Amino acid sequence: MMPLFRTGSSRRHGGRGPVLASLTACALSALCFGLSQVAMPQPAFAQGQSTTPAEAAPAPAPSTEAAPPAYAGPYVFGSPPSAQANRLYSVNARTGEVSACQFERPEGSLIGLTKCFPRDASAGPAGEGSYDIVSTRYSGETGIFRVNVETGEMSVCYVRDMPRPNGGAEAVVVCTPGAR
Repeated sequence: MMPLFRTGSSRRHGGRGPVLASLTACALSALCFGLSQVAMPQPAFAQGQSTTPAEAAPAPAPSTEAAPPAYAGPYVFGSPPSAQANRLYSVNARTGEVSACQFERPEGSLIGLTKCFPRDASAGPAGEGSYDIVSTRYSGETGIFRVNVETGEMSVCYVRDMPRPNGGAEAVVVCTPGAR
């Protein structure tokens, strides 16, 4: 019997090349057959029942309920448009609280780390609402807009070096007061 696939690797692997190829083909066939059964349900008359297409039950009316949101959690994520900022912002969609983190690789380290910035009170909860993040198209921008989609109120949030009470500075997430 002639093998289905003849490759140089079949000799290297003790003649298993055709066997592996056949098993792969069978697995793909089973997967495709299973998906076709799920993706394309058969009408009742094609499933061996005596119902003809004319006697089949009418399709249910389309639902008027809105689809659930694509995300399951209360956070929305976005990045600023700047090519120099490897920063990601998140906003709690219910409270408006903003966070920011970025990738850093310490000197001499092979593996980097995720650095998240502390929050100023201005980046804390902003009151009840439905919040989202909007990024501008301004290429030098390193911040994002926190928007309340119910009221239209917006504020700009970004990371800024703020003076410490005992001297020096600390990078924190700050937001401008909301405006419309």
